[in-house]
Amino acid sequence: MGSAAGALEPLRRVGSTFGAFTAAQKVIAVLGVAGLVLGGAMFYRWASEPTMTPLFSNLAMSDAGAITEQLDSSGTPYELADGGATILVPQDQVYALRLDMSAAGLPGDAGTGYALLDEQGVTASQFQQRTSWQRALEGELATTIGSISSVESARVQLAIPEDDVFADTAGTPTASVLVQTRPGQTLSRTQVQSVLNLVASSVEGMSPEDVTVVDGEGTLLSAAGAGGGAAGGLRESQTADYEARVAAALQQVLDRVVGPGKAVATVTADLDFDDVVSTAEEFTQPEGGPLALTENGAEEEYTGAGGALVGGQLGGTGILGPDNIAVPNAATEATDGTAGGYTSSSTDRQNGVNKTTTQTQSAPGAVRRQSVSVVVDTEASRAVDMQALQEAVTAAAGVDPARGDVVSVSQMPFDTAGAEAAAEAAAAADAAAAAAERTTLLQTAAVLLVVLLLLLVAGVAALRRRRRLRREAEEEDYDLGAMEALPAPVPPPAAPVAEIPLQRPALEQLPKDSAALAREQVVDLAERDPDEVAGLLRSWLTADQR
Repeated sequence: MGSAAGALEPLRRVGSTFGAFTAAQKVIAVLGVAGLVLGGAMFYRWASEPTMTPLFSNLAMSDAGAITEQLDSSGTPYELADGGATILVPQDQVYALRLDMSAAGLPGDAGTGYALLDEQGVTASQFQQRTSWQRALEGELATTIGSISSVESARVQLAIPEDDVFADTAGTPTASVLVQTRPGQTLSRTQVQSVLNLVASSVEGMSPEDVTVVDGEGTLLSAAGAGGGAAGGLRESQTADYEARVAAALQQVLDRVVGPGKAVATVTADLDFDDVVSTAEEFTQPEGGPLALTENGAEEEYTGAGGALVGGQLGGTGILGPDNIAVPNAATEATDGTAGGYTSSSTDRQNGVNKTTTQTQSAPGAVRRQSVSVVVDTEASRAVDMQALQEAVTAAAGVDPARGDVVSVSQMPFDTAGAEAAAEAAAAADAAAAAAERTTLLQTAAVLLVVLLLLLVAGVAALRRRRRLRREAEEEDYDLGAMEALPAPVPPPAAPVAEIPLQRPALEQLPKDSAALAREQVVDLAERDPDEVAGLLRSWLTADQR
């Protein structure tokens, strides 16, 4: 019983202390205790939760469902992120779970790509082999495109014509790509061009203009046959990029020379998107002077008295012998005893010359013509040499007068009313934001200060209450100890209470075995005549103070 009473003593003290609080103090104390309990519970929950790490990311819905089913069956805690495409598991189990999922064939990417070729048997027909190879290539391209940061998933379809030995010309392969982007992200022009080049480089005989790219919303990003992927507003985008780049370079020069906001530059460009292939041949003269490409010559000579060979036949009086061979006679012999003669020669010569063949292919996007317009504020132009400024603008914009470029630098008064109003509005907005922030901080500080003051007041009141209760308890223990030393109760005297002698026996003067009896007598006396006991105690206290 004594141990139970000792264990309940702190609860009694807390209850008595709480009962001495006012209503406001009780509310603050309850809120404070509730806040501490809630904060402790949240901290314990946060500290006890395991650290979650991605098990797999960028999963298909079917793979995510199969993996979560496996985790549920094994009782492993997990969390889903990125709309279910990422699965988080405790960090200390991630490697073991990856091994288990791999043993179960998850994720199911093993059924796509070149892994399809491993499933072919020796009895597969040529059509099956060709179809499996095309499916494997489509899967590999889709996986590669899905590795782009802004792409969530991709699907590739190839149209590859069959080879026909009886066809004069081979068909051109084409491809279509469906790209599903991540929420809030889009494919840039550079990324679209990368997809085009990636697919075209993976299929023999395919060019980037044979690839069509569409996003998940059905927007055409690149159409087949659009000139190297320049589909939709791609040409306008390239033109706008060039104009913006040149205008930004000019604006930097103008801001340094004239001052910020004192000049504005505008660039209009005409880009050539034609894909032109030109071939040039150049002939150079050899050393020694020019020569004709072709030379022909003929020479005949006859000497003797015989008939001349005319038209391929021997003229004169010659006699033909066997095999139509002319037999010379006396008439054909010379006077000096020698036979007559005939000489014929022909020359056909092809002279070589130096020849150079050059084939040039112009890339689309060259500048065909551009116009640059610069307007300077009249107030700022007074301190600037306009001729020198025009020369600087011409050089900075890369203006070429030979191709018809135009540069115009003029001065006009700027309307600053809008800029001043905007500046004033921006300053007012900044001031209002700063004032609102200060007000919020002051309100927060005031609330915190009030809460701290209330807590401080409650703490001081509780401390005073505790001290007062402790002092009263000590006084009560002292008075009870003194009353235990009183002798056995006697009948009440006839004399008034004031005539009772003010003498308080010491506790050590009583025998130890009579302490319990004296305590019972005091309790009995207090129950029978509490007023008399109270007067006696007051008289003792008054005597002690004296």
